[in-house]
Amino acid sequence: MAEEIANRLPEEEYTSDRYMFNKYSLKALTMRYALYNERYELAARLAKEIMDSGNYSLYPDYEALFMYEGTDSNNEFIMWQDMASHSGGTYSFSHLGPHYRTGPGESFVVPLKNLVDSYWTLQGNKIDEDTRHTREEYVLNPDLNRDPRFEATIIGHGDIFYEDTINIYNPNSPMFYENTRASASGYWWKKFVDEADAFRGACSGDMNFPLLRYAEVLLTYAEAKIMMGEPDQLSKNAINLIRERAGLDMTEADVTLPRYSSYSQQDWIDLIWNERRIEFAGEGLRYDDIIRWRIAEDVLNKPALGHTRKVNGELQSLFIEERRFEPHMYLWPFHESNLKVEPGLSQNPGY
Repeated sequence: MAEEIANRLPEEEYTSDRYMFNKYSLKALTMRYALYNERYELAARLAKEIMDSGNYSLYPDYEALFMYEGTDSNNEFIMWQDMASHSGGTYSFSHLGPHYRTGPGESFVVPLKNLVDSYWTLQGNKIDEDTRHTREEYVLNPDLNRDPRFEATIIGHGDIFYEDTINIYNPNSPMFYENTRASASGYWWKKFVDEADAFRGACSGDMNFPLLRYAEVLLTYAEAKIMMGEPDQLSKNAINLIRERAGLDMTEADVTLPRYSSYSQQDWIDLIWNERRIEFAGEGLRYDDIIRWRIAEDVLNKPALGHTRKVNGELQSLFIEERRFEPHMYLWPFHESNLKVEPGLSQNPGY
């Protein structure tokens, strides 16, 4: 039914109301639901149709895509939350940015150590398996030989923000990790935190946000084919397009190279899952991926940690809180009012 409706819509996005559905944006949303519900053939077919349409392409600069330079005009956003879709200004700097001098940053949502350590190397290797440096060296210096998407997505201790060096261990700094408006992890999102908003009012931004990007279409095609056990040339090319735009060293990160020919299906799954994680970090897709991949017991039953440094010869990470996930949490509870108005409805187990 969704495809039938999409085929009645115009193929091109609207000039002034880009948030409104067109043929391919509705098909892209349907594609996402198909992938989430393990309808891999449908997801791959819709992704390929969008790819073949020629309507979309990757923005050339990954970092700039999430700043005003890129969000104002690009051919990658397929579903938009633009200024025409709501009233008032945007709050991305206020909610995500650091408290800087008299700026509005509140650090409400911040990256954690687990995400930081998940960025592979510039050559496309896991930091545990790379021979250029030890895991400890990578953990202590996340900028060391790392996938450039890390630097484009996250800022933290030692980085430059608005011409100042961030020092999360200086009690006199507004970015001191124990301060109320600072980041308890010592990291902040760089995506959607444009320095142009540093001294504007808390809700004075006018940034456009992607609800679904062309990058997701490419990685959906690749994931669907991998899950069907059919990682074809087109799916590998799709991964390469993502990695090349990110700035990886394609003399080693090109997945059509001989070293990838011995990959098992699980190896490809590990690669595509991590590719999604870092490509869409901070864009609201990770939790749904964890749930649909059924890996929550493994990844959500760990303490939330932050920046790591060496103290008295031992690695020490900022501790934020303990976290827990139990198997029944894959389903949410029904609200009490739903149970009252529908007598035949039973509460999900565990609640």
